[in-house]
Amino acid sequence: MAAITLAIIGLQRMGTSFGLAVKRYMKTPNVEHQFTIIGSDESVDAVRAAHKSEAIDQEARTPAAAVAKADLVILATRYGLYDDLYQAISSSLKAGVVILDLSALKQRAIARADKYLPRDSDGHPLAYMVGATPIINPLLLNDPGDTTESARADLFDKGTMILSPSVSARGEAIQLAADFSELLGMSVHFTEPAEHDGMVASIEGLPLLTALAVFRTLRKNNTWDDLRRLGNPPFAISTLGLEQITAQDALALFDGNRDRAAQALEALINTLDEVRDVLMADDPLLLGEAFEDAINQRAEWQHLRRQNTWDTRTAIKPTEDISIGGVMSGRFLGRFLRPGADKGSDKNGGKKS
Repeated sequence: MAAITLAIIGLQRMGTSFGLAVKRYMKTPNVEHQFTIIGSDESVDAVRAAHKSEAIDQEARTPAAAVAKADLVILATRYGLYDDLYQAISSSLKAGVVILDLSALKQRAIARADKYLPRDSDGHPLAYMVGATPIINPLLLNDPGDTTESARADLFDKGTMILSPSVSARGEAIQLAADFSELLGMSVHFTEPAEHDGMVASIEGLPLLTALAVFRTLRKNNTWDDLRRLGNPPFAISTLGLEQITAQDALALFDGNRDRAAQALEALINTLDEVRDVLMADDPLLLGEAFEDAINQRAEWQHLRRQNTWDTRTAIKPTEDISIGGVMSGRFLGRFLRPGADKGSDKNGGKKS
């Protein structure tokens, strides 16, 4: 049985749910891996809440202390903290550690890893980062909670892990990320980092910019003092993104990705022009038809998303080896995460003679 130390940095909904999902896995029959989970967060209350929920086994006062013994690290903190976080943990990482970076922009994640992660005297990396984006359980799409208390062990059930490795990423590190995702019940899909960031600009950035625009529009209205008294779910839900992000995090989400976000916003502006024309048309049926079309197409998307049976690639062949400093008798963590891995294989994937 493999003993693995997992560090989770960021213990809001996403990070704490990873801990709960791993703990649930360890309770399954014939479990093949035992995890010790160390957690850290900028909020002491979040750390304590995660510990109380048994999502983590140990509390760490600092990110550096959390990762010191880790074989696998999940970075699930606020977008605006990642640059400082890499600097804080770089000197404490164990040789061979694999880092799953859940930050929004994978090209920036790759740049951070190249800049801050430790290397040996010959310039070879000693720690390996794989960009990852969890797509959650389709049954929980309408649950917007993002606090530690809203974490769930089933958050990733029937979900998808989007992996966006750099072209120079080690094959074993990517395989480990895929194996770990499958271990938690997720399928795996690969995207290029630039492609990923373009999609994030639309699917995450555009709703946030829309929330910003809706709130600013109504806040600047001369009747705001009266309008604000009428705030009901439609207004609260449409601007919820502003409650779940800081200005620092919003800047980090768009910094380096502004052109793509602007393109998405321009497309929205064009669509708003079309909607205005429909609204003001002499034919009142046009507005009903527009809503009917959008309602049906959204229902179709939601049906497909709940099934979550998109075309996925669930594994890749490791191309390079990662030493983890003698952990688990010199074997590779990625292969230990694959149930039924051939214990008679050498480090290059061939049979021992």
